[in-house]
Amino acid sequence: MRFVWAVVAFLAGVGLIGAGVVQLDDAKSADEITSQIEAPDQSLPYTVIDAEVLSAYPGQQGLKITGTDEEIFASYGRTSDIQAWLSDTTYNHATLAGTTSESGEPRVESDVVEPTNDYADTGERVWWNPRDSDLWIEQMVADDELDHTFALPEGMSLLIATDGTAPAPSDVSVTWTTAPVTTPWAGPLIAAGGLALLIGIVLWILGFIHMRRRRGPRRKGSKASAGSNRRGSGRKQITGTAESRRSPGARRALVGIPALAVGGALLAGCTPSAWPEFGADPTPTPTPEATESAETEMPALTDAQAQRLVSSMATVMDDADREGNAELGEKRLSGVALDVRKIAYEIRADVEDWTIPTPLPDGEVSVLLPQANDGWPRTALLVIGDEESEKNPTILIATQSSPWETYKMSYMGSITPSTEIPELAPAWLGAALVPPDSSFLQIAPDELAAAYADVIDQGEDSEYAELFDVGNDPFIAALTDKRAQTKDTFEETAKDTAEITFDQQAGSSDPVALATFNSGAIVAVSLGDSETLTPTDEDGVIKIPDAPVIQHFVGEDETTTGLTTSYTSQLFFSVPAKASDEPIRVLGYSYALTGSELLPEPEDEEE
Repeated sequence: MRFVWAVVAFLAGVGLIGAGVVQLDDAKSADEITSQIEAPDQSLPYTVIDAEVLSAYPGQQGLKITGTDEEIFASYGRTSDIQAWLSDTTYNHATLAGTTSESGEPRVESDVVEPTNDYADTGERVWWNPRDSDLWIEQMVADDELDHTFALPEGMSLLIATDGTAPAPSDVSVTWTTAPVTTPWAGPLIAAGGLALLIGIVLWILGFIHMRRRRGPRRKGSKASAGSNRRGSGRKQITGTAESRRSPGARRALVGIPALAVGGALLAGCTPSAWPEFGADPTPTPTPEATESAETEMPALTDAQAQRLVSSMATVMDDADREGNAELGEKRLSGVALDVRKIAYEIRADVEDWTIPTPLPDGEVSVLLPQANDGWPRTALLVIGDEESEKNPTILIATQSSPWETYKMSYMGSITPSTEIPELAPAWLGAALVPPDSSFLQIAPDELAAAYADVIDQGEDSEYAELFDVGNDPFIAALTDKRAQTKDTFEETAKDTAEITFDQQAGSSDPVALATFNSGAIVAVSLGDSETLTPTDEDGVIKIPDAPVIQHFVGEDETTTGLTTSYTSQLFFSVPAKASDEPIRVLGYSYALTGSELLPEPEDEEE
């Protein structure tokens, strides 16, 4: 019976190991699938491979492009962004067909898409070359052949071109490396088969031992014969019997070693995918709160885009500052940030040692708050640098006006030491742009600058004083110190002939506000302040300070009417929600001289 069970165990072991090996062979059969992208109109300068084509199979996607004498360009980005960038032109579009091939594989078909002009109202295209657009997540270039592998998430499409005017490359293919086939029971089957073989070997050996015992001598001899056998030949027989008992078992054990070695080798070749994950948590089902609705808008920038954006801005601004070229600066500057730099360039043209406003550092983006917006214009708040940097972090607001424009910085300032940024939404979620007249904040963004100017002028007597954290306001402290020094200098030189007054008012630029958590907002505004010298005597003359900068604006050494010197500040505030008890705080600012002019002659009064 032992032999029967041994045979059964052997057969079971061989069957189990065989089943495991078959599964391993299936796992090794993961293959690559390639589809050629045929452009219906090979004269067009752009080809788009839709996101559905790229996600037709799980795993990595490989892109291979040849068939042009021009430099090859490829980029990927959100499908909606690529469609917007191409909305004013004609292009080839590769999509999944509704039918499958004879082997069951999805078909790829290409059509020509005509212009939709959906974004014509946002502005005109400024260039046709797709290189360096702020819309792309990543871009690639190659001379003769472009071969790139990636794993794009859903919603990302590919744009293929040369320089935007020549025909797009004609030989394009996408290759999918299918995901490895998991065989979670291959390992257990091979292990169980090895165990069955071991049991079979043990049963086989036990069967032989039992059989040898049953075949022992049964005759009864004389005592002398028995004794003789015990003293002589019997001893030899006993020895022989012992050897015979050991030899079959040893041989069977030696026969079993290769079988176990084969099973061990197969187990050693099993990857983690050949074993079940008993302790693994099942894939969670998205809850309604975590599931994005069809109407959810995407954030304007990713972390990678923001980092590339800052590097480009820093490079352009560095070149513009070095050359004093405002037209170059317009590629990345707008609004009050551009106005301040234009004036600085004009001053430096006359005053060689004049210092340009603080440059934009090409550092790490430590905070990114993009607007969640599928359309245009798009806005984002960025902070460059962190607490470990030697210099104060830089905070800025950048806006992209249309799909064809670059992001341009409209506000820029330095974050003051020990300043805490309010809690913001993560970059992958984005934030809403707060309307200028929002009534959900402690003060509407379009009223903030004027209210702050009143606080500077009236102090604690201002009706808005309770809204602001005046006692810990770094800008008011710095402005107060500057005005005190200016007044001290004035009293030493012109106290008896003139008087000095200070003024402040809201700037002319539009405020920009992005929502924070707890229904607050970060608001960027501009503020103007001035110093005015007026003579106290009708015949008095004010000597204009020996300052080349002032003379750059007025071109005079003295005045009988007076002089006003103007400054412009870019301010970033944290404005809490109306129901919050927290005060409005200044997060950062920049300050620059922006003008000086002589007061006009007083008009003669009619008698």
